[in-house]
Amino acid sequence: MISNADYRVTEGYGMLEEQQMKPERKEEEKTCHDCGVREGEIHHYGCDMERCPFCQGQLISCGCCYEKLNIDCSPGTWTYNNGLTEKESRRWVSILVEKGRIPYIRWPVLCSYCGKLWPEFFFVPDEEWEKYISLAHREDVVCEPCYNHIKKVIDGG
Repeated sequence: MISNADYRVTEGYGMLEEQQMKPERKEEEKTCHDCGVREGEIHHYGCDMERCPFCQGQLISCGCCYEKLNIDCSPGTWTYNNGLTEKESRRWVSILVEKGRIPYIRWPVLCSYCGKLWPEFFFVPDEEWEKYISLAHREDVVCEPCYNHIKKVIDGG
């Protein structure tokens, strides 16, 4: 049985929506889509979902390994063309382990305007997004109905 405490009522552009706060999730949603680890477990090395414990960016694409290992990876260098050596990779892994790798947690995605859980993504050209979404919220997720409402309000409609 679901109690009223499990629901939140949110107001978004004149409508009230009920949303379950703790939705029942399927088993496959509780695992990383890339490496398959369960929530609370450490990602497999090379997983595209692992966060860097130093910069919080995507571990496989941030430059922290080069910075922490003091390696020049600028264009034209051996490292730029070939990546880390096996020895450098082992050093990097030990640095990550010492710092503390970040376990997988599936954080919910919410529309920052109405609070809708897991809104469907849609495409907006950068120039249009920058016209309608204030600088403070440009990194936020906004569902398409809310985005259309914001556009309408700003355009005086």
